[in-house]
Amino acid sequence: MITIEEVSKTFPDGTEAVKDLSLEIEEGETVVLLGTSGSGKTTTMKMVNRLIEPTSGRISVDGQDIMDQDPVQLRRHIGYAIQSIGLFPHMTLGENISVVPQLLGWDQPRTDDHVDQLLNMVQLEPEVYRDRFPSQLSGGQRQRVGVARSLAGDPPVVLMDEPFGALDPITREQLQNEFLELEDEIKKTVVFVTHDVFEAVKMGDRIALLDAGELQQLSSPAELVDNPANEFVSQFLGQQRFQLALVTRTLEFLLDKGIVERTDEELPDGPSLSRHDSLIQALDRFKTTGETVLPIRGGGRAIGELSKKKLLSIIAEVLGESGEESQ
Repeated sequence: MITIEEVSKTFPDGTEAVKDLSLEIEEGETVVLLGTSGSGKTTTMKMVNRLIEPTSGRISVDGQDIMDQDPVQLRRHIGYAIQSIGLFPHMTLGENISVVPQLLGWDQPRTDDHVDQLLNMVQLEPEVYRDRFPSQLSGGQRQRVGVARSLAGDPPVVLMDEPFGALDPITREQLQNEFLELEDEIKKTVVFVTHDVFEAVKMGDRIALLDAGELQQLSSPAELVDNPANEFVSQFLGQQRFQLALVTRTLEFLLDKGIVERTDEELPDGPSLSRHDSLIQALDRFKTTGETVLPIRGGGRAIGELSKKKLLSIIAEVLGESGEESQ
């Protein structure tokens, strides 16, 4: 879906923000660009929709070179969500979300239906919120609208630049969880920028760790934590590797590895686990519900089942492995 081939960016002052970067992002995949300030992650993301022009190399989206396309038309087909949200204060939420569909020439009934659908998807009732203004919302609600607006033109690609970074920890985690559930429905190709390694391992199918404009490692969250590619990666993760070992083991990871058997059944009423839940989140869910066995949900179905006893055994095994690695 997105191919970045030997791309570099040098700014007029001589700063080399990105150096010979190559990576491929598959259709429907979420790749997180991770790194400290100045690592080139935001510059890389902004080159995908030509907010920043590459100095050399080639970027293609769905097989088309972005430099062969009109930048305005290109951006209308790529969603963009940022930390500061950027909602128009004089427009209602419905008007904010409908900007891109109107630019694309959608008729009013189709636009109105799509606005309502998106508001529902981000858990804001259209009848209540459609005609409100951004100043009447909380920070978390405004960020939800920002995400909805990034999806408004039904773009195949969505760029997200630290979209939850300005929120308090509780709201941030809630929106991360909601976006992961939403991504199961919308199946978009997402480029997600963050400096927070815990957010990266939670949100990404793969993580591209950058330093001084160069790619240090591109891998799954578990591979990044378990097998750092070099000394920089190891030092970047540092003392957090112990905690990250529990965060990168999601229930999806357990299902993929055959540690937990997959099913395909109707989701029963009552509490359940999400396939995106980490081992820690799953343990907390058992604690709050008091259940000993919980179904694992994915796409509205029960795709597995996990017992508290099995979960504790898996956690003990992971902690044992992490302890051995740190010695």
